[in-house]
Amino acid sequence: MPVRLRDIRPEDKAALVAFHSRLSEDTRYRRYHAMKGDLTRGDLRFLTEVDGRAHVALVAYDGDRPGELLGVARAVADDERPGESELAVVVRDDQQGTGLGGILVDGLLRRVAEAGGRQVRADVQADNHRAMRFFQGFGARQRAGAGPVRELVIPTQPPGGQQGS
Repeated sequence: MPVRLRDIRPEDKAALVAFHSRLSEDTRYRRYHAMKGDLTRGDLRFLTEVDGRAHVALVAYDGDRPGELLGVARAVADDERPGESELAVVVRDDQQGTGLGGILVDGLLRRVAEAGGRQVRADVQADNHRAMRFFQGFGARQRAGAGPVRELVIPTQPPGGQQGS
């Protein structure tokens, strides 16, 4: 399957609803850090109507079926920490473990760097060892979090210029 990345667009609302409905409860919980039901109109507006600078979002899709999303990665600028954005990534359950998350995060880090961002922050549940290892492959270091959530910081342009593992 030829996987492609592109910026999310406002017309992706229906595809995002379909994508979200295919996520398991565990995947939704890991993404939102809470139980998450259906996406609201407000959610859809926020998630698809982005400016490409302070809010960057990429979608991965099957090149043969462009209306079917496989994963989404986004970074939203943190007004209180100039040069830093909060990162979120979610991959459809049947695509997890394929390397798609790495492709999304790599593309997102490049886009954030192009927009002037120096680093992204990923809030990861402490028991999500798979995500912790995944982000360490991008040079993540733990900044804070002794409770249920760890705050990881990832440079947008790590030493040596390579992303991921």
